[in-house]
Amino acid sequence: MSICGILYAVCTPLFFNLAFAQNSDSNCTFEPVSIPIKWATLPNKGSIRGGAVSMGTPAQNFSVLPIVEINNTYLFQRFDGCDITEAACRTHRGGFFIPEDSDSYKSDIAASPTSPQWEASETLTSGGIGSDSFVLNGNTTISQFPFGVVEKEITVNHAGGNGQASFGLGRNSTILSMLKSAGKIGSSSWGYWWGLDGATDPAKMDGNLVFGGYDRAKIKNPEKNHTGKFTERGLCPQGMTVTFNEIRLNFPNGSQPNLLQSSPLQACVCPQCTNVMTLPYDPYYARFETWTEAVAINRSLGINFFDMMYHVDEVYQGDLTLVLDTGLEIRILNSQLAIPDLTIGGDGRIDGNMSVRDLTLYSLQDINRFDMPRLGRVFFTGAYLWVNNDEETFTIWEANPTTESELVSVTEPKSHEECSASSQLIGPSTTPTGTATQAAGGTSPTGGTLKGGAIAGIVVGVLVALSLFGFSIYWILAKRQTRLAASAPDYVDSYPEVDFHPEKRKQQVNAGTPLVEMWGAHASEMRGDMASPQELYSERDGGPASVHELPSST
Repeated sequence: MSICGILYAVCTPLFFNLAFAQNSDSNCTFEPVSIPIKWATLPNKGSIRGGAVSMGTPAQNFSVLPIVEINNTYLFQRFDGCDITEAACRTHRGGFFIPEDSDSYKSDIAASPTSPQWEASETLTSGGIGSDSFVLNGNTTISQFPFGVVEKEITVNHAGGNGQASFGLGRNSTILSMLKSAGKIGSSSWGYWWGLDGATDPAKMDGNLVFGGYDRAKIKNPEKNHTGKFTERGLCPQGMTVTFNEIRLNFPNGSQPNLLQSSPLQACVCPQCTNVMTLPYDPYYARFETWTEAVAINRSLGINFFDMMYHVDEVYQGDLTLVLDTGLEIRILNSQLAIPDLTIGGDGRIDGNMSVRDLTLYSLQDINRFDMPRLGRVFFTGAYLWVNNDEETFTIWEANPTTESELVSVTEPKSHEECSASSQLIGPSTTPTGTATQAAGGTSPTGGTLKGGAIAGIVVGVLVALSLFGFSIYWILAKRQTRLAASAPDYVDSYPEVDFHPEKRKQQVNAGTPLVEMWGAHASEMRGDMASPQELYSERDGGPASVHELPSST
């Protein structure tokens, strides 16, 4: 590598670190911050899926979910009351923050938080507030980041009883505001793809959460999207609603009946919810079970909490296509729709029951029958979400499942006016693809224009080279690599090691739950001999009259 290249690699992150200590009005370097969404390994050797980050000195690892109902970030402290053991509770919470184990933690014991970055509209009724060093990825650390430390639950309005560590990504998000004020990102926007979370290798892939932009590689067709405006919270605490004209069952035989028939259905976007969506039992879920000839045996009490549970040889074998009122179609593959039941064992590790499947649909009935349907994170295995808090809009595209990344920086109008196009510097991407920059004046981002980052890097390198010797550069580079290796979260990149104990699980379902061969041992479209083939649904409950079973060959 040339001296200029080495200088640019060293000095770019040094300038960013300086920005947090002393904000500069002339800082126009905007680079999105990407956080992997994966099964993150915790100190108890358990793992749970979410954004992989760390807090404190030395680093304590966490798995964090994006929550739009709140603005501040919350971690849980040690507690044994949320699950069967403390170890299980630690996994459930996405990690415990232990203040006394961090040399850099500062507790804010004032009646009102003294940190100007804390969103003061949120008041905890239990727990406390502090600040510490927050590592988002190997290149981005926020010193003295304010966050809530809670025990039993996040006791603020609209938190929705979320039980895992949470990024507050609401309209006045603390973390987005701090990154934006420091000049790291150019807008309070964020992109989100949950990734693929099935049981077999082809059905597994890490997702990502992008602050200050979105990941264009994860979007199948940027021109084809659905864009909506924020709404009053009301029945939708997230303030983002969509309308579906169709929800199609994609049976293996090619038939595609519409669950909604002729009635559109409105739903609320809930990125952290544990399913594809929630559906009123009457008439939609009742119609689903009639057409699939499948009867739920229970509800999951594991990671996919309260989703519907079926015997493995009776669960629906097709895909699900959701069609928005703008015509955008999102298809959820069966590998994401019907998955093994996963629970957290007493040692904090994941236990799996392969004799049943959790269908990631939630039937709204009894006391919940009037709730507004919600779109959860499994919907975002097939869709990509971009939320623009500055413009108060959100955009949904069909997702392009890929491990490649092309981060696009979005600049909100005020920042864009302050920084002329020629002065915007684009820092080097940590991925093989380039980074693009775009003004967020339109309703949805569809592309970007590459800037002269390489030229700017050379200029910076030449200026610094005047005051540094070659050996000093190599020494700084080596020190930086050591520091990043020590501070970056240490996480696994794959599905967790699952402990399958059918003999232990069969008592938790119905007594008649059969023991079956492992995943993939049978052709997925086939059912057992006790019932007619699942893909042929009847005309009951208003099913299309044009679909019939094939006549016999006699």
